[in-house]
Amino acid sequence: MKKILTTLCILVSAMTAQAQSRVIVNPDYEEEEGARMFPVKVELSDTATTLHILMKCNFSGWGLTNTYLEATGKRYTLKSGLRIPTLIGKEIKGDTLIATRDKAGEQGTWLIKGPEPFVEGKMYLNPGQTDSIILHFEPLPADVSVFDCGDNFRKISLVKTKKNEMSHDSHLLVMPDAAPEQFMEAIVAQFPGKVIFIDLWATWCGPCKRGISKMGPVKKELKDQDAVFIYLTDESSPEDEWRSSIASMAGYHLRMSSRFWDKLPCIVETNSIPQYLLYNRQGKQILHQIGFADGAEQHFKNEILKASNE
Repeated sequence: MKKILTTLCILVSAMTAQAQSRVIVNPDYEEEEGARMFPVKVELSDTATTLHILMKCNFSGWGLTNTYLEATGKRYTLKSGLRIPTLIGKEIKGDTLIATRDKAGEQGTWLIKGPEPFVEGKMYLNPGQTDSIILHFEPLPADVSVFDCGDNFRKISLVKTKKNEMSHDSHLLVMPDAAPEQFMEAIVAQFPGKVIFIDLWATWCGPCKRGISKMGPVKKELKDQDAVFIYLTDESSPEDEWRSSIASMAGYHLRMSSRFWDKLPCIVETNSIPQYLLYNRQGKQILHQIGFADGAEQHFKNEILKASNE
């Protein structure tokens, strides 16, 4: 098994090392109600189409059958795959024994299996954890813009975006595996020890864009202060317009489904943008402001500096 896994890892590395013509992060797709699987990235090259998936195990395990890609009436078969377990947001590199406690308070242990080749139809059991799945298929034609993935995903949209279309200071975030109630904490957890400034905005929102413009010079002044700037929006921002806008916006960016956005606690509480959230180095929220008033950029600068120096 170890030899097989090593061979597979070499194959995965070789595929990844080849030049990618397109990388689509958080692709749009038809999501079924109650779905536990989420495609988070698609990589397209002339040698393979690679689909990265997050799977919520929900204490019941999972298995995939009928695994193929389909586009323009043709099927493209699975070439290889890898399953990687995740515990508390971190990938598990090998078999790991964790402590457990049942409802009666009795202690026990649970063996979390490390990365292993994906086998179609096999049941993978990692109760309560999240698995990452990397599947390599035959390459799709260059002109394909939408494809299906077996029985699991319908109409996965491919956006013709090259990495060099964005500023080197702009980055796309992967949608975290978290419920709306824990979403902000999951985002902040990706940047441990940093001061996090989150801006909820939309391409059609005048005050949002004014605030982004006003904060531009502030971000440059704070570039050495260990502060991270994150911009969140939803599907109400047309994707092409959003991508064009963020190309020159230094920071981290995420465009999520409107259905998920509408469940964010800050949106449920006040369905208004722009909204601004500030978290200190310990991941604690220390500011929540709605709207961008005159002089807000100086106020935000002072609060960021204060949090950075604590």
